[in-house]
Amino acid sequence: MLPEVVPGNVGKMCVSMVMAFALAGCDGDSGSGSQPDLSGVIAIETNTRVDRDTADELRLNIAVDNNQLEDAQPLPANATVGGYLSANQAFYGGSASNFIYFRDTLDFYTANLIPGDRISLQVFSSPSSILAVHDETPFRQVRVLKSDASGLNQVVTPISGSGNLDPIILTLPDDFEPGSYLIEVTTGDSGNGMPFRYVLSLADLTTTTGLNARYSEPSFVLDQAVVQMQPRTSTRTMAANMASSMGVTAQSYLGSDLWLMQRGSSSMRMLSRQASDETQKATLDWIRSLGQQPGVALAEPNYVYTSQAVSPDDDDFFDRQWALPFIQTPLAWQTAQEAGEDVGIAIFDTGVFRLQPLSSGDWHPDLDANVRLIPNQIMDYVSGTLDIDGEGLEGESGRDFNPADPGDGKAQSSNFHGTHVAGIAAAVDNSIGIVGVAPKALIYPVRVLGRDGVGSSADLIAAVRWAASRPEIDVLNLSLGGLGDSTALKSAIDLAWNEGRGKLIVAAAGNSATDEPTFPAAYNNVIGVGAVDGAGVRAGYSNVGPSVDLVAPGGDASRDANQDGFPDVIVSTWGTDEEGNFVSGFAALQGTSMAAPHVAGVYALMRGKSGGVGDLMTPGRFTSLLRAGSLTRPVGPAFEYGAGLIDALAAMDATLEGSFPVTLSSSPTAVQLNAAVLSTELMLTAFPADEVFTVTSATSSAEWLSATVEQPGPPSASAIVTVTADATGLDPQQRYATEIEITYQTDGGGAKTLVVPVSLQLESTPDEKDAGRHYVLLVSAEGENAGEVVQQRVVSATNGRYEYAFNDVEPGEYFLVAGTDTDNNGFICENGEACAEYPVNGLPETISLGDVSKSNIVLNTSFRRPTISALGLPRVGFKGYQIKHESVRRGRSEPFKEYVR
Repeated sequence: MLPEVVPGNVGKMCVSMVMAFALAGCDGDSGSGSQPDLSGVIAIETNTRVDRDTADELRLNIAVDNNQLEDAQPLPANATVGGYLSANQAFYGGSASNFIYFRDTLDFYTANLIPGDRISLQVFSSPSSILAVHDETPFRQVRVLKSDASGLNQVVTPISGSGNLDPIILTLPDDFEPGSYLIEVTTGDSGNGMPFRYVLSLADLTTTTGLNARYSEPSFVLDQAVVQMQPRTSTRTMAANMASSMGVTAQSYLGSDLWLMQRGSSSMRMLSRQASDETQKATLDWIRSLGQQPGVALAEPNYVYTSQAVSPDDDDFFDRQWALPFIQTPLAWQTAQEAGEDVGIAIFDTGVFRLQPLSSGDWHPDLDANVRLIPNQIMDYVSGTLDIDGEGLEGESGRDFNPADPGDGKAQSSNFHGTHVAGIAAAVDNSIGIVGVAPKALIYPVRVLGRDGVGSSADLIAAVRWAASRPEIDVLNLSLGGLGDSTALKSAIDLAWNEGRGKLIVAAAGNSATDEPTFPAAYNNVIGVGAVDGAGVRAGYSNVGPSVDLVAPGGDASRDANQDGFPDVIVSTWGTDEEGNFVSGFAALQGTSMAAPHVAGVYALMRGKSGGVGDLMTPGRFTSLLRAGSLTRPVGPAFEYGAGLIDALAAMDATLEGSFPVTLSSSPTAVQLNAAVLSTELMLTAFPADEVFTVTSATSSAEWLSATVEQPGPPSASAIVTVTADATGLDPQQRYATEIEITYQTDGGGAKTLVVPVSLQLESTPDEKDAGRHYVLLVSAEGENAGEVVQQRVVSATNGRYEYAFNDVEPGEYFLVAGTDTDNNGFICENGEACAEYPVNGLPETISLGDVSKSNIVLNTSFRRPTISALGLPRVGFKGYQIKHESVRRGRSEPFKEYVR
């Protein structure tokens, strides 16, 4: 049994643990006075810090406390911190394990904070084997505190999480007083929580991207690939070559040189999340090989996308459509009396409820008058194992003409998700149920999600390409999403956006409360929609960052923000199918899936026959109005809320004006200045492209900031603004933030303003970068010892970097990796830990060592993880690298035993 460890006796416990672990080369010495066989440095990402009392430091009795106010650890602006907390302590995996997690419930940091700063916390649980002891996710909380003469005061509402491991994000309000504050990260003191690694990040308004501290593992269909052929490639010849050399057994044409290819004989394809890591890697290796074949331009997984809604409820909610008046829809109807008449909304989803789904029966009574099918056109694109309707053009499950939702016979079904989405956008105003945002618009159900609300990129690509050519359809609503960044899907969406007058594509931003991009919402030609509650506050589950262009009511069942006595959920059309008995009804859900159709419905109002001006509305003009702030009202920072909350009345007013503004964009979109860089340039361009404008002024309210404009021969399609800071008289210990207001005019338009955030950090002390003690591993890549750690060094940061050296290395092929073990579980480079791999993080390659030594080999360590677009394919099943050691415990020597993950 592990003895109790409290701050007073940590030293005694850790001394015994030091003796229990014999680590090779802990001082980083090469082990010889000769020229090392391999040496170099590990660079650390700017503004990186590490918690001073991680479990790795506690084990060695070298931890420096930061759990008292007076011991708070200082952080620079825009810092990234890797840390560790636990409300408990024990051996990992029970008494058979040799690794200990230590009790540490609180970390204090101090930082200069200003309005608009974001504080984010991402957590990663330690190995799943301990869940048998602690079958719960950890509680964690972040507080911002101010210490003054009156004591320690909480200055903003704390953010906390439990029950899942979603990130938690706190944005400091506009009236926040700049200054030095304490940031408290805690897991509480209940004693029953499990250990976790965390990454705390600070970002100001000029930081437009978030921190991705984990590898994305999007789901995909096993043994299938979406393949794009190079132009003028003979598909028939290519197919024969694929069948003979790559094991391709079936192909389906998706349009425009795109094919779905599969290998093997099984017609029932598993999803990757149901398979082992090895099986998933086998599919990815096969896809990688396909991409290297002559004539292939692209090969990618058949990614999986899912509906983005939760919490069905079947109570009577007819009088609880709070979302419509909240976005001023009833007032918009007065100016848009056609109510979106004849505007086509394609609902890409699970299909729509039908009383007899396998026949030509009536649709849901609150949708029936608006539902339209296009004769002799495939509108059910779900294929393979995801299809459960028993229909297909060849008599089996597969694509067909009937997009009815087949249900699944479950009491709490996910399959009527599309029915709910369709009702929000365009339910009929017939006095028997609810009313949609555009009650006279036409609903074109396109079934792309099948079993359990899951669909594949191949089916979605084929459906989007089909919709791109259909003149009946004006807007595509995709209340679905996933982490798979599909190039082929992006191309299909770009086609739909640009074809003819173009289709507006609206998508759910995702329900993971993270800034990790969700697709398709994060694509440029998609309007990504986040969710808010009844007071316009971001729902706790709603994603932020690159997937959010604006927000709309999506509900939050945990709140009654509008104080109407009911949870803030979204009521819409629904159905049940228990024991095959289909009954129409209504239900309440929450999610970004519910937010997206509010925007699709507003676009339908704008596209309606409002005095003829609706015919002028296009996706590009909608985007211009959105960027100009004409469609929304402000509710919070752009990182969380995009352009703001959709406002149906404002949208109709902007449409009826018939003036579609030219707007400016700046590159970069925000400016960060410091003592070394006091001036920079902004490149201004217009949207839509090639429009011309004249910059009339560029000013700031801050006396220390000035701007000059360079625009030869205005009006023109571009201009340059030079931004310069004067540091004279400024306090070098403070951070400064302001904005540049760039005023411009366009032909026939009034004056408009582009606002660019600017921050200034003058502190000239060197960045004391430190990502924590790094284990540097040289891992054999060949022979019977492949995967074995041949040598290991443990190094600490000096002058913002690490130095390492290896000697007496046998010639051969090796992997060179390094990272931290903040939770002391014997593995480095897990999500939430710093990691460096040669030559590029996420894409390790071997390094050849022979008779000639290799020096100056540079690695880069970071708590950040590369995106799938940077990697090319997902990195599945990566659980870090096991460090090399032997353990001595209870008086006898034992080899290390890997815990089961």
